[in-house]
Amino acid sequence: MINPTLIKIRQKIQAQKLTLQEAAAAIGIGASALERHLSGEYVRSDSMAKYRLWLEEVQAQNNPQATAKQRSDVEEEFLSPLPPIGGMDTQSITPQKPLNVVDLFCGCGGMSLGFERFDGGRVYRVAMALDIEAPMVRVFNDNHPSPSGNLPIARQSDITDFMSESEIQGYYLDHLARTTGDTALAKELTELGNGGIPSLRKRLRELDQDFLENLHALRSRTDYISAIKSLGSATLGQTSVSGFHNATKLPSSGGSYPKVGPLIWHQDGDIPDTVRPFDAPLDDKLLRSCRSRMRKLWDNEAGKLSTRAAGAGRGQLASAAERIDRFMDFLESSVMRAVKALWVEWRATREAVRRSFFEAPLTQARLKSIYEDGRQVTVLLGGPPCQGFSRIGRGKIRSLKEQSVHVHEDEDSVDSRNQLMHQYVLFVAALAPKIFLFENVRHFQAVVKAEGIEFDAADILAEAIESVSERGLGYAVSRKIVVASQHAVPQARERFVMAGVRKELSKTLSSADAAAWCLSLQRRRAVPLQVALEELPEPNFSNQELQEAILEKPHSPLRNETAVPDQASDIYRAWAFRGAVVDAHLARPPRRDDEAFFSLMGPGKRWMDYRCDEAPTLQRLAAMLAKLNDALKSSPDLAARLGISNDEVSNLVASADGSLSLRLLLESIPPQPGELEHHLLTATYLRKREGAHGDWLSRMDPAQPSKTIVSHMAKDTYAFVHPTLPRTLSVREAARVQSFPDDYRFGSVGLVDGFRVVGNAVPPLLSLQFAERVAQVLSKEDVTPGSKKTPNAAPIIESEQLAIT
Repeated sequence: MINPTLIKIRQKIQAQKLTLQEAAAAIGIGASALERHLSGEYVRSDSMAKYRLWLEEVQAQNNPQATAKQRSDVEEEFLSPLPPIGGMDTQSITPQKPLNVVDLFCGCGGMSLGFERFDGGRVYRVAMALDIEAPMVRVFNDNHPSPSGNLPIARQSDITDFMSESEIQGYYLDHLARTTGDTALAKELTELGNGGIPSLRKRLRELDQDFLENLHALRSRTDYISAIKSLGSATLGQTSVSGFHNATKLPSSGGSYPKVGPLIWHQDGDIPDTVRPFDAPLDDKLLRSCRSRMRKLWDNEAGKLSTRAAGAGRGQLASAAERIDRFMDFLESSVMRAVKALWVEWRATREAVRRSFFEAPLTQARLKSIYEDGRQVTVLLGGPPCQGFSRIGRGKIRSLKEQSVHVHEDEDSVDSRNQLMHQYVLFVAALAPKIFLFENVRHFQAVVKAEGIEFDAADILAEAIESVSERGLGYAVSRKIVVASQHAVPQARERFVMAGVRKELSKTLSSADAAAWCLSLQRRRAVPLQVALEELPEPNFSNQELQEAILEKPHSPLRNETAVPDQASDIYRAWAFRGAVVDAHLARPPRRDDEAFFSLMGPGKRWMDYRCDEAPTLQRLAAMLAKLNDALKSSPDLAARLGISNDEVSNLVASADGSLSLRLLLESIPPQPGELEHHLLTATYLRKREGAHGDWLSRMDPAQPSKTIVSHMAKDTYAFVHPTLPRTLSVREAARVQSFPDDYRFGSVGLVDGFRVVGNAVPPLLSLQFAERVAQVLSKEDVTPGSKKTPNAAPIIESEQLAIT
């Protein structure tokens, strides 16, 4: 769908009878970029700003007084609180004990932190968090300690492994019992039958240990060792090869003792020696079905390798294809056929054991009863990648109910992104939260196509959640694009957020209004980047983990002490500036030649801003060189008479384009020792411009909110050059921009993983405001015995004592 602003742009161009080139020049954007944007391609925020400004100029020319009034009205609306929604007020709740929150795809805990710290921790507690990546889980647990210490709050788990609602309930209840030390709950789980969940865990652990021992024996064979040596580490480290191991949960091929990845129920804490393993007989038909499914999984993943190998290109792509081909030959070897047979039996038996346990009707009924006896999850957080969901459609949604016991049998689940969406729906059905909240990228596919018909993705999701449940759940759903910079976060991060509220939750307002209220955050003035960087000393330029830095006192020069106090900035400071020490203040050391170039860049300037494509002098120079080049070609003796060479003139012709200004700047910087010129003086870099990653190297503007912090910073940080210093941001500075408090620790994962976990996070100050809104909705119902409603004179984010403790 074309953005409404672009529709207005097209209308104005047609009304003024402008050519594409004339309109582009008036707007201040490239003609090719304008053509792409008008056809519906993605428009970056800076380009969109140019379009809006051009529309405002046109309106101002037509009616200056009206335009001034519009701007005044917009500013007034932006700065004022949003009006209450039908019957909603600013009440919150103080439950007898904090309400259980589960965070799926938890990352390093940004979304959880806002809920956990809301109102001093009196309203919510994060009961369980799941993520597949170890660095994310490590940072989460560094900052969210387990009450009992017996099991961490965050677990490294692949949620596509869960096979039924009852298994999710069992996993959650077992987790709850061990993290809280709830002996009564632990006893109930033991009494489920055949030794209960502890016995199931014991049986699965024995299966895993037997598999690893037998796999190690196979890998000790001389033919396997010889094959591994011939493959080499480059092949085994190839991304597609690692992906095969991750998808199948086959321990990485190699010579060391094998280890299983993030498989649920694997190595998940101590089991008493007195526990006997679950020993109920397995149905032969069930085992055969599980074996068939595992063989299909292996073959599908091997097929993906074949497809990737066939897409050979040049250079690195060709090398990657050769490595994949070698690994595929390795898969067909006799020893790997034996490994496959062993793997199939292990995964199939493991699955059959779990299904035998959780599909027993008495076990399902008992788990449901235990769960609903005061152990329910009130809020479910997290948002799965949703691109693959577009392939499902309403017909598939209707079939999900029958697949709720074993969702993977849906053929569309071959797409891992669809599996994640299926599993998210399964978690909602199993845990039946009062409210669910998930966020996704700004360009979440709001309209999807299936079987030639367009559907709204949010409607499909809501229908899926209702259809898959056997409890007759119903949710009212609201969705919104939330811009973090409008809510005291110093970052122009735009995210799609969806809230779902149980239809029977509120008796005093409609559930649709309640869902909308969860997303209706008060808007504020933008907090500039310079506020986020206050008080930080120079970073360390190493990758040392757990390194700490003392915060500077008094404030650094970045802070303008004479500025008028700003409410949004003060809210941000009160939330983020905690304690006198920070860790993870680590940055990449700049190359000396890059440091010199950074020093030449002005605040808020991008690589593409230093091009001179439209400069008249450049155009005259290019035209003159082109004529000289033509003359040299037609008169071979002219070059000798002028004392120049044809090649030299041809090279100058090639250089006389918009990148000439960049070339001159870079040539003024001495190259690194041993290098002939600045390393950025290549065609690959110099041709970058609008529409071709021209903002890949950018100096940040201290007076504006930061651009979106992204996980790509783990690879390079050139798009995040410090606004006043000739270096890129540190991990701690990126965390500040994301609104993580200074007492939130990232030091255990180092620089590369630090950027990745910070870039993937939800800004916790934004989450805090969602937590307030959700609490106000929950205040309309007594969610726990002993809950009491607490009226607040103003929204909680306004009160430092209540919101920031």
